[in-house]
This record gives sequence, C-alpha cells and structure tokens, in this order.
Amino acid sequence: MRWWLFSLLMVASMVSHAALPEPVSDLLRKNGIAEENVAVYVQRVDQSAPLVDHHSDRPMKTASTMKLLSTYAGLELLGPAYRWRTGLYHDGRLENGVLHGNLIIQGRGDPYLLAADMRAMLEDLRLAGVEDIHGDIVLDADYFARRFHDAAEFDDKPHAPYNAIPNAFAVNIKSTSFYFLVEEGKLKVESDPELPEIHIHNQLKLVRGDCGDWKNRVQFMVEPIGDEVNVTFTGDFPQACRSKTLELNVLEDGPYAYALFRNHWQSLGGKFKGKWRYGVLPEGAAHLLTHDSQPLSEIIRTINKYSNNLMVRQLFLTIAAERVASPATEVDGIHAIRAWLASKGLHFPELVLENGSGLSRNEQISAKHMAAFLLAAYASPVMPEYLSALPIPSVDGTMANRLRNSQARGSAHLKTGTINGVSALAGYVHDNRGRRWVSVIMVNDPKASASRAAQDALIDWIYQQP
Repeated sequence: MRWWLFSLLMVASMVSHAALPEPVSDLLRKNGIAEENVAVYVQRVDQSAPLVDHHSDRPMKTASTMKLLSTYAGLELLGPAYRWRTGLYHDGRLENGVLHGNLIIQGRGDPYLLAADMRAMLEDLRLAGVEDIHGDIVLDADYFARRFHDAAEFDDKPHAPYNAIPNAFAVNIKSTSFYFLVEEGKLKVESDPELPEIHIHNQLKLVRGDCGDWKNRVQFMVEPIGDEVNVTFTGDFPQACRSKTLELNVLEDGPYAYALFRNHWQSLGGKFKGKWRYGVLPEGAAHLLTHDSQPLSEIIRTINKYSNNLMVRQLFLTIAAERVASPATEVDGIHAIRAWLASKGLHFPELVLENGSGLSRNEQISAKHMAAFLLAAYASPVMPEYLSALPIPSVDGTMANRLRNSQARGSAHLKTGTINGVSALAGYVHDNRGRRWVSVIMVNDPKASASRAAQDALIDWIYQQP
C-alpha cells in the first residue's frame, strides 16, 4: 500500500513538473497571453529528462535567440581563436614613398572593423613606406556574394542599424551617430564620423516640455546623391533633452568605407590623387600588410551581449565561405550549419534558417531542439567561451535591467530575443545549490512583449529549485 502511494506521488510530481510553473502561468494569464502560444523547456545539464516541458515540440519563431545557434556553430566550425584578415595590396610599384598603382583592400568579412581599426591599419600602411598613392582605391568585397538585399524588407526601416546588410568590407558596423546638442538655446546636429559626404539639414524646432519619448518626435529623410547623401531632420526636439544620439545607416557601403579611408589617410599626412571603385584582387598583386580582427571568442561577446544583427550575419556568411564556397551566400551558410548539426547527431526537421540573426519572420526552431543544442554546447570544448559571451541578468548587455530584484541576478547567462509578436529568453541558469540548468522560453503571441515578467519568473523559479 505504501509502495503504491509513493508511486502515485512520484507520478503526480513528474506531471506537475512537466507543466508550466505556477508563477509563470499566473503572469501569462494576467497579461492576456494564451499558454498555447508559449513553449518552455527546462533541463538540468547533468540529467536526461526535463523538469519543465510545455509545447516544446512546437516550431516557434525565435527572434534574436537564433544567434545562440549561429555563434555556437561559429565557435566549433571556425574555432575561438579565428580572426578575420583584411589585406592591403598594390598592383604597381612602390618607390620613395610613392605608390605608382592602385591600392587594393581585400575585405574578408570582419564583423567589427571600426573606424579606429581603419586608422590603425593606415598607420601601418604609412610604416610600410607608403606616403602618396598615384592610383585608385580598389575595394575587393567578393568574399561574400554581392547580390541585392532589400534593407527595408523586414520592417520598412532601411536606415535602422539593425537592418544593415552584410558586406565583406563592412566598416564601423556601417553606422553613423547623429548628435543632437542644445547649446545656448540653440539646437545643433552633428555626425560622427564627420564626413563631407554626409550633408545634414537641420529643420528641427526646439520646444519646451519633458524629454520623454523624443525619438518619436524627430523624423528624418535620407536622400542619396551619388556617393553622397542628404539627411534632413524635421519635427520637434524638447529642450529638456539637452543631448541625445541617434544611430543611422545612411551611406552606401563603398562610399562610406572610402570616405573613412580618405579622412584617416589625409589626417595621417598621406596623399591620394585617385578615386575609389569595386574590383577583385588581381593575380600577382604585391602584399603590403594584413590587419587581424579580434578573435572570434571576443567578437561573439559583442554579438550576443548586445544582439548585433550585422555582426552575426557577417559570421554566418564567414562560416559559409570557410566551409562551403566563396563568394558566400546565406544558402551556403544554411547548408554548412545543417551539415554540422547532422555531424553531431542533432536533427532538427522544423529548423528554418535565413540569415542566422533572428531578424526574420521565418526563422524558427522548437524549444526542445534549442535546448538540445544548448546542452550540446555545454558539453563542448568551446563551452567557456560560449557561456561568457551571453548577457548576465542585472549585470550587462540586453539583460542589464532584468531580474534586478531577483535572487537569480548575476546567476545566469541568457540571450534575449524580441520582434513584433515574438519574445524569447534562452540560455543557462546557475541555481542556489550550484547546479546548472538549460532554460528556453519562447512566446509567439500578439502580446508577446508583455511576457517579460513571466520569463523572469521562470528564471527565478529555476534558481530556487530545492
């Protein structure tokens, strides 16, 4: 009799654990989110059965949690020490500081080639003996396939930095900072980098009132004119804001890279008499120098902690180029990652990849299979680099303001994901007894943005497991 009662209690316990935890269920209900639109999977890394399994077989849109798969694949397929190499060559002769010929810059997809890196690269070029370039600047971006991408396709915001399109020679994350500065009762608008190709037309009105949601009061229009661009700002700017910054992608890739090159080259005392154009590195070109990126282990920290779409798309295409073919396409990246998953015995028939960033209405995976690759990553030699790249609640990245009043703050590594109708949170939780859990929650619901409290409640509940 006692044995029967014990077995019944054990079954009841397993059923209750398989269901959504009560704090999570209550908060979903309170915020008007149907439980059938939520998938959850929680499993301890040293156990074979889940603690929570709710609609985990259902294909779900992932938003930026798809970056977890792309960065894990990058670490295993390229290695944590992988570096992108940008090469400088010439096709003429170098005599007494004068380069008689073209300077060719061969981009290899560096996701994080900032303006400061461009300057350092050109300082090295001066040290290599080049002072005056009597030729053109040729940009070789053929490591990635150059084909049409509509930057407005996702949400009709082509100048938003998160919609930036990959390029094998993408400089400064293709972003320009516009500073709105109130000084002595007047409003100035300045850009960084400050380039003559960017013409700012300030038609903003300085008004009284609280700063509030100032971005919705500022409108802008971007008008390309050849290799230059007019950026016109209209609307109201509250005086109480004092200073604000708006990041935009306004110049095309080639003109932007060339403008940064020219500005830094001239500021370093270099001379240049030609123009710029796209081209391919010719056979027999003479090597001048190579600029190495940060290692991949550092690059993925920026990708995952700050959810950078362009950088992970550059990584996705680099995997394609290194593992399939170059010039690389997104289809090549999909093939490379599917083949890698299959080699690990991970078969995800519902998985849909487009660009590996989650900036997609089509990318999807089930909660169970996201947990499966997270468990595989935990058992991988690249686990330390992988975990350290994820945001920590109440500490940094996209989780800096989450779980501030929870005992779980600082005790998890979690990736967020948010687009309209989708909100997700996935990663690892270190509980109060020193055990580690894989946790995945994905919400596909018109009110998905209201699910954050329920997501946080799940993490808090896992942390407090007995």
